[in-house]
Amino acid sequence: MGTIFNVISSIFTIIVLNFFFKKKNFLIDEKKLKHKSFITKDLVPLSGGFVIFFSLLSLNSNYIIFFLAIFLLGVFSDLFIINSPLKKFFIQVIIVTLFLYFSGIRISNTKIFFLDYLLKYKLFGFLFIGVCLLVLINGTNFMDGANTLVCGYYILVLLFVIHISENNRLIYNFNDYYYLLITLIVIFSFNALSKIYLGDSGSFLLSFVIGYFLIEFFNGNIGIFPSVSSMFIILLLWYPAFENFFSIVRKIIKNTQPSKPDNFHLHHLLFLYLKKKIQINVSFINTLVGCIINIYNLIIFILGSQLYFHTKYLTCLVIFNILLYLGVYFYFKNKLKSFNT
Repeated sequence: MGTIFNVISSIFTIIVLNFFFKKKNFLIDEKKLKHKSFITKDLVPLSGGFVIFFSLLSLNSNYIIFFLAIFLLGVFSDLFIINSPLKKFFIQVIIVTLFLYFSGIRISNTKIFFLDYLLKYKLFGFLFIGVCLLVLINGTNFMDGANTLVCGYYILVLLFVIHISENNRLIYNFNDYYYLLITLIVIFSFNALSKIYLGDSGSFLLSFVIGYFLIEFFNGNIGIFPSVSSMFIILLLWYPAFENFFSIVRKIIKNTQPSKPDNFHLHHLLFLYLKKKIQINVSFINTLVGCIINIYNLIIFILGSQLYFHTKYLTCLVIFNILLYLGVYFYFKNKLKSFNT
């Protein structure tokens, strides 16, 4: 009964919010920026973040004020009240810093020798978690350009944490994970049909909450044998993290502003390639791109979950992902160049 209620309440929330937003012409993805009109010019409500935030209100969390803060930052970004990427990043730093200060969340035992040595220093540990959360938040925002990519990715993350926990008697907050999972599945269904977008409010909030969940999950299972490897957490988050890192590096190489959005992410290149090869509706291709990338990550998560405690094996998987990402990225980039010549 609980699952049915969660599904119905999420669907009802989406329908009501979409009706209200369209009627008031409020928080509609108006494609004012070039990178937002790259794939489709459809006007879609940016209500995904609201649905996620409302679902979090039912959780027994002491940190809802920080969830609200990062959510509102995303809303102001979606409304173009805060346009500057540097201003958004600065506010993110403030929110994350305050969150870490008041929550007291730390990581002390990663089983990576040099990192554990540095984590003995409180300042380094504080900065390390802060940087990880900021990378995750902004990497997720870079990902949010193809239907189902972000919500589908984090559905997989939640599913695999639940899977290894239930099969290996690991400690995690089932209610929080399960309720957010149901909400994301409903959003996924509407997003696949281009009826709802996450917007910055949704991508900021979702990545922040998932990051917090995974830190708590990792810390809660340190004393259990076999304990969860820190590399398993990195494997679960490798895509948004590397998306952020690679985006910054290639922009620096091109001598462009790292914080400036563009249309050269992997999902953009894959979209253009499929658009050239398959003459079908662009909205369908948009959704197909997100599904293809997440099917790959599904396979990787299956492989990683088999040995979630084996750091060397998981490190190899992460390195393999990075090398394959780079290979696929430059393959599609070269293919698109040949199409245009």
